[in-house]
Amino acid sequence: MNLSLLTYNTLFNNAVDKLDEIIDIYHPDIICLQEALTDNKSVQKIEKLGYKMADYSNSFVKFGKIFGVVTFYDPKSFKYNDSFKLDLGINLGDFFFNVLRIALGYNQPKTILETNFIHKLTKKKISVCNVHLYVIGSNELRLKHINKALKSISLSEKENLIIVGDFNYFPYNRRRLEKMMTKFGLREATANIRQTMKFSDSGKFEKYNLFQR
Repeated sequence: MNLSLLTYNTLFNNAVDKLDEIIDIYHPDIICLQEALTDNKSVQKIEKLGYKMADYSNSFVKFGKIFGVVTFYDPKSFKYNDSFKLDLGINLGDFFFNVLRIALGYNQPKTILETNFIHKLTKKKISVCNVHLYVIGSNELRLKHINKALKSISLSEKENLIIVGDFNYFPYNRRRLEKMMTKFGLREATANIRQTMKFSDSGKFEKYNLFQR
């Protein structure tokens, strides 16, 4: 089974207007968006490109609009089966970061969306987890959330599992993340990609605030 997948943090839906250009080049089978608008009009805009929405999970409200994670699929290649949402929530161990998030206006609940498909040609099952973790928090907290998500999934029953999205993972203690993924039988698909952010003299691509960097 051949599969192509696009994952994209749309930065409050701003990147959706250019999504058609990426789709025209790569023709992904599955699209996982983060920080995307989840209203019907926004969903239909992407469905007009030949995709269907499998499911979505609302994460936060900003600018009077609702944003979340959304997973789309190509109905010519895949059949949607079902989906599940996992609330990450917070606990006492996250108290400091929770206070900091509230103070900075980043107190946005996060969820992980698991979507299950059947490949029409091979009849194989595939599960896709669309993830958007807290932008403010420690890598330890993010590892706990990923571990919680993977434990909640019946991995022994999964023929194929892909976990993608915006991990907001700072570039330290990466080895711990790799070890945890290996423990669950997962391999990195982007091991040969050094970075996905472009830089230019004009600053066109790298105008991000502290937490987006």
